Amino acid sequence: MAAKVIAFINYKGGVAKTTTTYHVGCSLAQHFMKKVLLVDIDPQTNLTFLCASIPEWEEFKKKHGTIANMYHRFAAKKAVDTKRFIWRQPVGSAIKHRIPTLDLIPCDIDLLGEDLGGSSVTGSFPSLELLRQQSKAYLRERSFLRQALKEVENDYDYILIDCPPNLYLMTQNALTAARWYVVTAIPDHLSTIGLNILQRKVRNIGELVKSAMTFAGYKTPMDVAQIGGIIFVRVRLGGSVITNVHQSTMIQVDAEQGKGLCFPERTTELIGYGEAAEQSLPVWMTATPNAKRAASYGEYEHITKEFIRRF
Repeated sequence: MAAKVIAFINYKGGVAKTTTTYHVGCSLAQHFMKKVLLVDIDPQTNLTFLCASIPEWEEFKKKHGTIANMYHRFAAKKAVDTKRFIWRQPVGSAIKHRIPTLDLIPCDIDLLGEDLGGSSVTGSFPSLELLRQQSKAYLRERSFLRQALKEVENDYDYILIDCPPNLYLMTQNALTAARWYVVTAIPDHLSTIGLNILQRKVRNIGELVKSAMTFAGYKTPMDVAQIGGIIFVRVRLGGSVITNVHQSTMIQVDAEQGKGLCFPERTTELIGYGEAAEQSLPVWMTATPNAKRAASYGEYEHITKEFIRRF
C-alpha cells in the first residue's frame, strides 16, 4: 500500500510547524511502529537539524547530497533517483537508541534560489500552442516532489513534508505531492487570523493547477492536497489551566472552521521542547528535567494518535 503523504504548512513562521512535523514523525515510528519518511523542503533546514547535528549533515551532504541536488537533477531532466538521497535512521545517531523506522530526505539553504520563480498560466498568449507549452511547464515545475516521492511511496506508511513558511514553488510541489495538509497555529489573534486566507490560497493553487491541466490537454488529474486538520501549539498555561485568551480563541476557531478540523489534542508552551531540539532528539528521548516534564504530558503522542485516526 502506498504511503499516506501529508504536508505541514503555514505561511506564518514561529508556529512550531517543524517541531510538530518532527515529533509526529518520531512518534509514528517509535510509538506506533510505522515506517516514516520525513522530507525537509524548507531552506532554513530546521527539520534536518532536529534530526541530526550540523557536522553529521555536512558529511551526509558531501557523500550523498540533499533535496537541492534532487531538484537540480529533475530540472536537468535526469532521473531523480530518490533512494540515493534518503538518510537512513538519522534520529538518535549520537546515542545508542536510534529510531529504526524513521528516515529523512534532508534540505539545505541551496534550495532557497529555487523557491522564487515558476512559470505562469496567466497573461496574453499569441497562440494556443504557446499556452499549451506554458501550461506543461507550469505543471512540470510543480511535479518534482510528486515524481520523487512516487519512487519510494511503497516503502513507507507515512511521508511527512515540512514546508517553508510561504506558498511559493516548493510548497506548491508539496501540495501536489500530498493528499492532505495540516496547519499548526498558536491560538492567538495574529496566528489564527490567516487560517481562512491560507485555505483560500491553497484552493486557488488547486484551481490554477486544474486550469493548467485543461490547457495542457492532460487526462490524468494532478490533485492538490485537501486540508486535514489544524493543530494548536504552544498553548499558554496559567498554572495548570489554559489561559482564557487561548481557550476562547480555540473555541472560536473550532466553531468557525467546523467539520472537526481542529485537533482535540494540543501542545503547551514548555521549555522542555526547546531543550530537546538543542540535542536533536524528540522530547521523550531527552534527559533534561524540563524535557522529562514535557514528555510526561504525552502531548505529541496524543496528537499522533489522532493523526493516525484521521489519516
